[in-house]
Amino acid sequence: MSSRTYGGVTADRRRADRRTALLEAALDLLGTEGLRATSLRAVCARAGLNPRYFYENFTGLDALLTEVYDRIITEITDAVAQGVAGAPDADLRTTVRSAAAAALAVGTADPRKARVALIEAPASPVLRTRQRAAHRRNALLVIDYARTFYDIPPTADAQLHFTATMLVAGWSENLIAWLDGDLPATPSTLADMFADAAEALATHAATHPR
Repeated sequence: MSSRTYGGVTADRRRADRRTALLEAALDLLGTEGLRATSLRAVCARAGLNPRYFYENFTGLDALLTEVYDRIITEITDAVAQGVAGAPDADLRTTVRSAAAAALAVGTADPRKARVALIEAPASPVLRTRQRAAHRRNALLVIDYARTFYDIPPTADAQLHFTATMLVAGWSENLIAWLDGDLPATPSTLADMFADAAEALATHAATHPR
């Protein structure tokens, strides 16, 4: 790729800056006005770029939205990992609470990201598929945590999977209610409630295996 310099900026840098501008514009539109308002033309207008630059970076709108979503999920995943690492040798409740608080911090720092991940993703077929995959991964993490802290027999695999899936789905629905203003709670309280639910469900699976 050309590295010719104009005004002290290389061609590669200008291209990278345009890509960043498109990603930020898509995040802003998707996270504030919703999927219906996030068209290719709207993204380019928000980024202040000619539409011809769009295809310099992305094959289509779905490719752009996928990268926006994946970046958010990666940021949340990294935050959760740091939250867990920040609670070494803790019990299940403390570990889960630390992870939940870290995930919430991403959404409270930039509410657009929370709305994209939770509310707008299901409206897009391509993002809905990725959201379901993310939920399945989160359920597997819950199962791993539960087995780390509790002696849950292998015969309870189906029960544990059911419980973890219900916990992850319930967490998402409660976060949507919180974002919509229907669940009055602070982020700290939300993290506490999620940790309480995780502990209760894991304890039940350990003491009442099916």
